[in-house]
Amino acid sequence: MLNKYEGKIVKTFAENLDHYENEQMELIWEDGSKIVATFDTCFEDENDYEMDEEGYEEFTSFAFQAEEVSGNPPVELSDEGFFLVNYHNFPKEILVGGKKIN
Repeated sequence: MLNKYEGKIVKTFAENLDHYENEQMELIWEDGSKIVATFDTCFEDENDYEMDEEGYEEFTSFAFQAEEVSGNPPVELSDEGFFLVNYHNFPKEILVGGKKIN
């Protein structure tokens, strides 16, 4: 279930994931940074606050495996090339075969 903030940002992508499984995607951010990647999985995530602290939130994170990176996208790549996006760092556009899907 999406929280009240992420629904506006990730809802379309989340609802259509099944249509693009195993497809190569281009994730493009506002500054023109881009990652060509394959979607891996999504899961419920949370910020670094404790559940009883003000500011605690849960949200959905989407894991991808990067194939090509250009610019300085706002993600952290693992040694294996995996990275996460969520509503905090979601790309401006996600393309599959040149077609915008978000």
